[in-house]
Amino acid sequence: MELQKHQRMLVFASLATIAIWMIPLFRPVLLPLVYFNTHLHELFHALTAMATGGVVKHILVFADGSGVTPVAKGMIVPIASAGYIGTAVLGGLMIRGSKTAKLASRTFFALFVLMAISMVLFVRGDIVGVISGFAWTILLGIAATRLKDDWAIFLGKFLGVQLCFTAFHSILALLSLTVSTPAATDAKLLEQHTFIPAILWATLWAIIALASVFLSLRSAWDDKRG
Repeated sequence: MELQKHQRMLVFASLATIAIWMIPLFRPVLLPLVYFNTHLHELFHALTAMATGGVVKHILVFADGSGVTPVAKGMIVPIASAGYIGTAVLGGLMIRGSKTAKLASRTFFALFVLMAISMVLFVRGDIVGVISGFAWTILLGIAATRLKDDWAIFLGKFLGVQLCFTAFHSILALLSLTVSTPAATDAKLLEQHTFIPAILWATLWAIIALASVFLSLRSAWDDKRG
């Protein structure tokens, strides 16, 4: 793919994502994408818990787009941080990794496998969360096997930008909650365990998310191999 065509697709994916968030007519499209982000957010909590010796009880994704992953044991700092950082970094990797249809298809397949494992092992409870999880698993499987050429590249970049944008938007909401309410959040959980203020944890995650978006977009834009 020529560099200019690669850049145009990246711009279109970014503008489409922004339009979904900013134009009221497109907002009904947003909720399934929020569910996608939440499923991955909670999955990163679960995988990090398992990687640090913890036990995952289940994953719940609710109709309002929120989620929860109760775990026992494990290392609390990486577990609590994994959701926000993981989705932002994954979004960046999807942007970078969707420079060709072949790479995009491989990315879809990897996500399909992760989602399928998550649905079998962890996701329980709320019917909306179960349905949305299976729907995204099927969609990723179709994308991995059926989408070709520019469509695969566009969807890979679109979902990557969407994950980055949704992760950052979630962190902004977290910052607002941290400042204005005593609501239980990942940042508040870390404050209780480390005595480092929740606002500092949320700010750190926001910086990492922004860095991931910036570096990924710059790398994808400058890649002369397209």
